[in-house]
Amino acid sequence: MSEIPTKSNAQVKQEIIEFLDRSCGLVDSEKAEHRCGTIHRNCLVLATSRNDIPRATPLEFFNEGLTLYMFVEAGGKTANIKHNENVCAAVYEQPMHHDVLQKSLQIFGRAELISAKDDEKLFKEKARKWNMYSVAEALGKPLLKDLNLQGQEKDEMVEKILTSLLMIRIEPYHVIAREYHPDFSMPKYEWKASDDNQ
Repeated sequence: MSEIPTKSNAQVKQEIIEFLDRSCGLVDSEKAEHRCGTIHRNCLVLATSRNDIPRATPLEFFNEGLTLYMFVEAGGKTANIKHNENVCAAVYEQPMHHDVLQKSLQIFGRAELISAKDDEKLFKEKARKWNMYSVAEALGKPLLKDLNLQGQEKDEMVEKILTSLLMIRIEPYHVIAREYHPDFSMPKYEWKASDDNQ
């Protein structure tokens, strides 16, 4: 096995951001019957907990640097975050191929729930950036069809569907990055926010 290179906190941070950029959802502007407005890549598994009961949820995610964003329906994960902002997320390349270098991330951070009511400007800015209006329309297709909505009524219903969601923003403070090499070595690198200014 080859010698494991050392990397600075800044190098590890940059490699984490590059991996997130390659893994997150992308805007899909192509319109077609079976397209939702997002190009899906690697999903994120978000672990939350409350009263010592853990919950893991696979989610589409977007990122700005290390900051992660997800648009979600209210449920167990959001109830957990209201009581415990500490979360852990995993992102990993699939399927595993032993003939190429692949990566995974274990992300520890603090989660914040943002609704359109709480911060309409931020919520809608991120929704437009990541094409969530198209996603809301695709998810609401059965309802829109049943109600036979068109034009402004349809747009208003899409807005209602979108703003019923919550946005989760996660600010990481510690990330463990693991590399899986073809020689079966698995070096681990860590980034810590507390080390950024050292």
